[in-house]
Amino acid sequence: MLDVDSVKTFLDHAYRYYFAEARGHWIFRGHSNINYKLIPSVGRAKHTSKSREKYERSVFDIFRREAHGFLAMVPTNEWEWLSLAQHHGLPTRLLDWTHNPLVALYFAVEANTETDGQIFALRALTKASASVRTASPFSLTSPVKYYPNIVTPRIRAQEGLFVACAALEVPLDQALRSAWRVECLRVPVIRKAHLRYELFRIGVHASSLFPDVDGLTARIRWQHAISSPFEDPAGVAEPTAREV
Repeated sequence: MLDVDSVKTFLDHAYRYYFAEARGHWIFRGHSNINYKLIPSVGRAKHTSKSREKYERSVFDIFRREAHGFLAMVPTNEWEWLSLAQHHGLPTRLLDWTHNPLVALYFAVEANTETDGQIFALRALTKASASVRTASPFSLTSPVKYYPNIVTPRIRAQEGLFVACAALEVPLDQALRSAWRVECLRVPVIRKAHLRYELFRIGVHASSLFPDVDGLTARIRWQHAISSPFEDPAGVAEPTAREV
């Protein structure tokens, strides 16, 4: 397992392996805790239903029934409803992924400052076909990549897409068909602060990935709480993050 100790190390690896193929063949996801598994939120959440499947269907049906009054544009099928529910924090069978490996790196370093992080690179060639999208997402027998028709500013900024999981409680990397595979890269906890500052300097931060007032305030709060980890050859520190 490769240790990601700098953005350069990560990009060198990406150029050698992932960027050698067409965009979309490899997609990426970052976990700030290396112990987190590739299980969708509906497979992790506590519930009181008789089964995980009944729980999934119940929360989805309630959301779809009661969300109408809050929406300017109403989804036209279950897939669109599912992506909207995921966006607003409802437990679903969708896992968020990105085409941009630096976005995955950001999510691997932005929290859990006492634990190693992890980046997953997934070689996933199968998109949800038109026939799959006309069927129910609750009847999947194998995972598929899903590109939602309703694209939010956050999805656009993060170059996001979803993987719809077929098994709710089994980690995705254990439930993959043979044409898919997962690679794991470790982000040492001791390098997280350095990596987050590197990402900030190249424009990958909370306000670029969450293009709203909440993202802006998150970036400002972080920016004024840290100093540059770099020093020039003369031993003079760079300006603090809030000065650049």
